[in-house]
Amino acid sequence: MEKIKYKDKNVIWESKTKQIILIVICFLFTFMVLWTGKVNEIRLWLTLVLFGGGGFFVLLRFLNPKNLFVTPNSTIGKEIISLQTAENQNDLGIFTYTENRFTITNENNSKTYKWDEIKTVFAYKIDLITEDEICIDVYTLDSNKFTISESTWGWFQFISRLSENIKAIQIDWYINITNPAFEKNLTLLYDKKNRTIEEIIKAQ
Repeated sequence: MEKIKYKDKNVIWESKTKQIILIVICFLFTFMVLWTGKVNEIRLWLTLVLFGGGGFFVLLRFLNPKNLFVTPNSTIGKEIISLQTAENQNDLGIFTYTENRFTITNENNSKTYKWDEIKTVFAYKIDLITEDEICIDVYTLDSNKFTISESTWGWFQFISRLSENIKAIQIDWYINITNPAFEKNLTLLYDKKNRTIEEIIKAQ
């Protein structure tokens, strides 16, 4: 999960208990090596750097009052996720909207489209090994195409406004495409000419 702020603290999605165990193991191993003295000079310094230095770094991060260690399933973790989700859903991101058009601004480039210029919209999933990511390909009448995904800043607002401005796109398409998992599930959300997927692919 991405690092976020909660009550002016940096949220670190790691268990506090595991951090304590890691610190203890690092310092115990370092002290054990120093106590026995059964290593040559090179191994001694490697131990000090890797375990001693690593343990010291984790300890400093753990004691930093600006850091908040949280697990996703904890009460505070669920609260943070809920707040972050609500914030993301209301964030316009890289999009700006007017009455009948929208603009995408990305890396100093801007492109404006009218809602009624959208010709075809496909939705599908890509397999990221451990999870899926939903994407949509949008084709316009002037043969332009752009792709956005769940990781696009402003995704929630865009798919909401897409359904608002193109009534043929069902509001629940997002839910329907999630199953089965790890399948592409290519779905035609909208075509201005009411073509089928096969007809569109054949025409390309």
